[in-house]
Amino acid sequence: MKFNNKKKNKPTGLIITISVLIILLVGAGAFVLADQFFTNEKETVETNDKTETVEKAEQEQKNDNNATEKAEDNNEKQDIVEETFIDIQISAVGDVMAHTNQLVAARNNPEGAYNFESVFDDVKPYIENADLALANLETTLAGESIEYSGYPLFNAPDALADALLYAGFDTIVTANNHSLDTRAEGLRRTAEVIEEKGMDAVGTYKSASESDQRFLIKDVKGIKVAIMGYTEHLNGLDSQYSAEEIDSMVNTIDEEQMTTDIEAIKAQNPDIIVAYMHWGEEYTRDPNTVQKKNAEFLASQGVDIIFGSHPHVIHEAEYIKSEANETFVSYSMGNFVSNQRTETLGEGMAPTEDGVIVNVDVEKNEQTGETRVKNVSFVPTWVYRHSDTNSAPYTYKILPIEKALEDENVSEKYKERMKKSYQETVDRINMPSSNSKE
Repeated sequence: MKFNNKKKNKPTGLIITISVLIILLVGAGAFVLADQFFTNEKETVETNDKTETVEKAEQEQKNDNNATEKAEDNNEKQDIVEETFIDIQISAVGDVMAHTNQLVAARNNPEGAYNFESVFDDVKPYIENADLALANLETTLAGESIEYSGYPLFNAPDALADALLYAGFDTIVTANNHSLDTRAEGLRRTAEVIEEKGMDAVGTYKSASESDQRFLIKDVKGIKVAIMGYTEHLNGLDSQYSAEEIDSMVNTIDEEQMTTDIEAIKAQNPDIIVAYMHWGEEYTRDPNTVQKKNAEFLASQGVDIIFGSHPHVIHEAEYIKSEANETFVSYSMGNFVSNQRTETLGEGMAPTEDGVIVNVDVEKNEQTGETRVKNVSFVPTWVYRHSDTNSAPYTYKILPIEKALEDENVSEKYKERMKKSYQETVDRINMPSSNSKE
């Protein structure tokens, strides 16, 4: 029995041993699997964390880039500021004369009062269109206590100043060879009347104290314009006065004085400088060497625009280039209105009937302050004089030629004269009808 029992116990031990080994192997395998599982899980978590970190970093970089781009865009928008400009038109005409027959015509009305306004009716729209309009008044306004007269010593009624205001002029140049026709009293009263009417006088002075500033400064729609006026001649009447007295009454062309005046102007920081010069020789068709020299001098000093009068005929216009500037100059704009013509001066004097409105377009950059002459254009005019009796009183009108040629009320005889006048003006100016600097 015992044998039998012993024989039976032997396989049981083996089975137990094998079972233990199996359990150990299974446990080890489970541990390995568990370890692998947790390792993989850890790696997955770490990978996910790394991915999230990378993604977060990438997003932050993207946000930074977007912010940088946005800032750059804003900077570019600040850098690229839209430029804005101020534009004005400066218009100028030549000599406004008051010959005896013109005085007679101005009083030829039922009231018997002097009235020159109808003379300017046809050009009024052109002058009113300007932001600044200048004319040379080649007569004095000494008052009725001194007899009204034409050539050689001019004295016109104050009504002529009324007519200039009516036409649209705001600045009247009074420095010319007839400034002293009614002596110092007439010179001073002329400037006084012009200013009383609401216009500015430049070139002569109401009083000696006014001559301390020998120019005008005008704000024209935000553009600061300086205006000077000078004369080359005083018809010898200046010999009755001392140099100091003349200097306190009227601006005469003198390089030293003009240099001083321009320096004083520049101290006031104008945007543009205009000089109106009464110079040259009467009835000559071209500027002389003195005119050219003075124009070049003014250009070298920084003057931007030069208007000229006195010859009573039209001269060329041009640009003068200097180190300091590029200057537009119209050497002579002819007669705006007078009694000078073929009928009074003879053959070959038809050009004295011709005038021109010179329009200068000026542009200012509001951001930089840079101001320049942008464009120049010309409106040729002709002085119409008519009487059914071919004697005084006549009717005087300043006609813009292009428009007048379309007027059915103007006779063919006068239209033929205007056509010749127009061509003469265009040829003489020797510039296109519109000269753009763009």
